This record gives sequence, structure tokens and C-alpha cells, in this order.
Amino acid sequence: MLSPSPSAPFRAFLRAAPLALLAACAAPAPAPEPAPDAVDRIAAECALLERTETMIGAAGQTAPSGLREGCPGVSARDTRALDEQMASLRAATGAPLPPGVQPGSLAETVYRRMITRGVPVSLARQLSGDPLFAIASHSAT
Repeated sequence: MLSPSPSAPFRAFLRAAPLALLAACAAPAPAPEPAPDAVDRIAAECALLERTETMIGAAGQTAPSGLREGCPGVSARDTRALDEQMASLRAATGAPLPPGVQPGSLAETVYRRMITRGVPVSLARQLSGDPLFAIASHSAT
């Protein structure tokens, strides 16, 4: 048979519970960080491409022409032969997505666009973990 009165620890809980609930309700929620806007995303992607250009050069290779085509202040155009451009497109289409990049997301678009521009798949995969990649691929909701 159940006892008619609650035990001492349960009574203490009942007295403290309303205070805990009130304290939780009174605490202001932290303001969410604003999502990067389109200008921030473009700037991050261009900075990522500039970093890529530097990394390719440091490896003793020549970065594809027009790697940063379309970035503010860049007038370079993609002058690679059509077969090279098509090879990059095929590589981008066939590249498996790196961990954390969801199919159909803006992150997938940025990842595949880097490869289409001539970034080697292995380097694009490495750069998908870069903070600039996170900013470039963060969609506003």
C-alpha cells in the first residue's frame, strides 16, 4: 500500500522544482550567430580558392588558369583546353563526397565547383574541412 504522505527527499524535490523551472525560464537564451550572407560566402570561397592556388604553387605545380575567375578583383579567365575543362567536370561529377558534406547541399555545390575549376579531388577533399569552406557553404535559413 502507498503511504499517504511523500517521503522527505521527494518533498524537498517538490519545493526546489518550481524554483529551478523559474530560473530556467528567466535565463535569456544566447543569441544565435547570424548566418553568413551571400557576400560573406563569396568572400570565403574566393579566399579558399586563393589558399588553394598558394598550396598548389607550394607543391611545385601550376594552378589552373582562372582558378579564381569571378572573384572580386580577379580578371583571370579559365584558358585551359576544352578537354582539360571537361576532365575537371567529369572528376567533379564522379568525386565521392567527403565526410560531413550532404548530397544536395550548398557544401556539395562548393566542393564540386572547386574540382570543376581544376582543384585536385584530394586537395578539395582536404579543404572541405577548412573553416573558410564552412563559411562558403553555409546556407542561410
